Amino acid sequence: MQIILSSANVKKIREIQAILSDIDVRSYRDFLDEIEIVEDGESFEDNALLKAEKIYELLETEMQQDFLVLADDSGICVEALGGMPSIYSARFASIEASAQDLIKKNFLPPLQSNTDENNNLKLLASLEELGITESRASFVCVIAVCGKVGNQKIQKTFQGECEGRVVKAPLNPQAFGYDPLFVPNGYDVTMDQLKEKNLISHRFLALQKFQDFLKKIDFISTQNLGLRE
Repeated sequence: MQIILSSANVKKIREIQAILSDIDVRSYRDFLDEIEIVEDGESFEDNALLKAEKIYELLETEMQQDFLVLADDSGICVEALGGMPSIYSARFASIEASAQDLIKKNFLPPLQSNTDENNNLKLLASLEELGITESRASFVCVIAVCGKVGNQKIQKTFQGECEGRVVKAPLNPQAFGYDPLFVPNGYDVTMDQLKEKNLISHRFLALQKFQDFLKKIDFISTQNLGLRE
């Protein structure tokens, strides 16, 4: 059975493929042209489902074999900013609002994604505006799955959360997302410096639940999926 990622983000694809190393995982770009999906949901779950369902609809009639479309929506929630940037994490630097307005949710939802560097700089500037250098925070990931298995449509979501804090730290241009500013609980270095990142991250925790779900589907052979018992 084919697992297809509803993403064209190279860093995200590599990370998911590394975590699901025993499963054949491919980007939707191997099957379709690049697609713009408007993420206008009000939660991580809403946006993940939007992305999974869109790619599923486009592939449903073309795929002859069983397949699952896997979509990831994730972000960082910073306590000092009232939980922001949350679902706007990838678009954070595109929000023209002060830290106080962010806390009050007094801003227009941004449509344009921004770079990891700009988003990190926006977070650092927001903390500086509040007069603090760190805050409790958590990484949240929701994995949505939409597909067909044995002529049955499947739709599920799985959530993972990694708690810690954001800190003022040097940016790493090779890092993914907010990793250079996030220190997980129990560690004293930022996420981008942890070799075991893919064993503790929010994405790993959500994908672990996804793998457990696959094993519970009676009519799917775990051998064909490459899953270990």
